[in-house]
Amino acid sequence: MTMAQRDEADRMVSQQPTGSGADRPGRHGKHNRASRREGRQARRTGKHGTPEITAEMRANARANPDSWLYVIDEAFDPNGPVPSWAVVGAYPVNGAGDVVADFHPNDRYRPSPKALGFPEPANDLEHLLQLVRTEHRPASDLPKVVLDATLFVYAMSPVQRTVIGFHNTDGRVMVPAYTRKSLVPREWPHARAVLGRDIVDLLGGHPVAINPHDLITAVVPAEHLLKAVADERR
Repeated sequence: MTMAQRDEADRMVSQQPTGSGADRPGRHGKHNRASRREGRQARRTGKHGTPEITAEMRANARANPDSWLYVIDEAFDPNGPVPSWAVVGAYPVNGAGDVVADFHPNDRYRPSPKALGFPEPANDLEHLLQLVRTEHRPASDLPKVVLDATLFVYAMSPVQRTVIGFHNTDGRVMVPAYTRKSLVPREWPHARAVLGRDIVDLLGGHPVAINPHDLITAVVPAEHLLKAVADERR
């Protein structure tokens, strides 16, 4: 199963901070656990693209000298469990409790859809597509969700019950399907709503291209959908 995105999405990811700071806090000082609660106040960025140091963060640092002030991705609750890849980075706090303006980005950080400014998903499949795109969920989770999703597929007439595929730029035949009607190309004569599981046997072995003209797309092979159906019957 593969994911495909437009160049704009790739550029968005490439603009995220990178560096070698992921391991530095753990090696050089104690963790400022209280500072994790300031993650939401640290979402905004300063002049150089680093998280802004707020007054509340400075107050927290004064209460936790010789520590690290961690910045958490805004999609995560700083008071709950936070995986290492959801940490944007950290500021060192010196012995006087002052935040040192030397931000250490986490090179293992995976920006969330929210941090990247992705649009609000309209349904479960769109939500999962975004999580797979940002590597917060594996692509192997897609087939099961596709089965229960409402998809809009190409139709020559409102009564058509077959599916139609088109050649991709590399010559492969794919069946386009959209997660909402507003995404359907205007030049289509009709688009009928179907449940994902209802077209699995009609694909003829061809993959489904989900939202092929949107910011985030997925190509799901027919055999993966067939396996998901078979797994349900066990």
